[in-house]
Amino acid sequence: MAAPVRFAVIGLDHWYSAIPLVRALASRPDTELVGICDANIDRAREVAAQVGLDRVTDNAQDLLDDAQVQAIASFVSVDANPAMCVAAAKAGKHILSIKPLARTLPEADQIVAAVREAGVVFVPAESRMRESAQNKKLYEWVRSGTLGRIVNATLSLNGGLPHGWPGQDDPGWFIDPDRAPGGAWIDHSIYQIDLMRWLLGEEVKAISGRTGNMLHKDLGVEDYGHAIVEFTGGAIATVEDTWTSPTGAHRVTTSLVGTKGSVAVDSLTGNLSLFGPGGPLPGWVHGRTPGSDVDGLDGMLAAIAGTAEPIATVEDAWENLSACVAFYQASASGQMVEPAHLAVRKNVGSDE
Repeated sequence: MAAPVRFAVIGLDHWYSAIPLVRALASRPDTELVGICDANIDRAREVAAQVGLDRVTDNAQDLLDDAQVQAIASFVSVDANPAMCVAAAKAGKHILSIKPLARTLPEADQIVAAVREAGVVFVPAESRMRESAQNKKLYEWVRSGTLGRIVNATLSLNGGLPHGWPGQDDPGWFIDPDRAPGGAWIDHSIYQIDLMRWLLGEEVKAISGRTGNMLHKDLGVEDYGHAIVEFTGGAIATVEDTWTSPTGAHRVTTSLVGTKGSVAVDSLTGNLSLFGPGGPLPGWVHGRTPGSDVDGLDGMLAAIAGTAEPIATVEDAWENLSACVAFYQASASGQMVEPAHLAVRKNVGSDE
């Protein structure tokens, strides 16, 4: 058996992902958790104690300079992520990055260039959901033609305001427009944009929509966003994400409609419903979803070992952000916007 890959977790600002990842890294036989860093050393100690880890620091450079550390998970706030990822790439560390990877495309350009130059593996946090059993099944049905050509899709997440730390009501940096590129919409839509790009094997051609503050009127970012997204193959998706739900009313739904069949998933019931030749009976067939929980490490570890291509790349992270940037431009202008695409963008990466 190969030696475990040694990880450090840097930043706990995205605690809802960082804490489960810490537990996964500490429990898997193919990973070793070397250390945890957070600007708030008490938070680092609190999380480290959950897995019996002694090494904590409030200085990320301590872990970036450590030759034992092979990979880092950057879960700092979005405004701090570009500098962290660039530093990690220059230090030769593989990177699991928070979502989105940056606030702006110029910031994202810097990460792309650093990752390409260093040749390290970069996995976007939003793309880890590609490894879930549920999404693998959707991928199988879409790519095999079971559903025919996908015509339209509807994806939504309705939740409440985020918490800056477990048990605290203060949303913290999540609602600071200087630290986050948006609010409720990008917080969740970036997963859905990535999912649709992956399922279809296509890019976003154009996007329109609107944002608003439907409930939390004084936020510096939106608590509601609704997008209409057109993909290069012609499919159109509706993507609605909110922070307007009552406490405990969190719900995620995904629906794909094709020329031969349809599929719908609802987190509220845990059901996956299929219509079409993929089902054994005429009409809708209902069953339990295969599950959406995943730590997303399998693909990254295989890519580091060189036994498989990464499930997603820094270029995917860039394209996901580009679609989101275009959405906010569309909301502000009232016009449909065509997002930038990395393949034709200049001065990105060491080979351009």
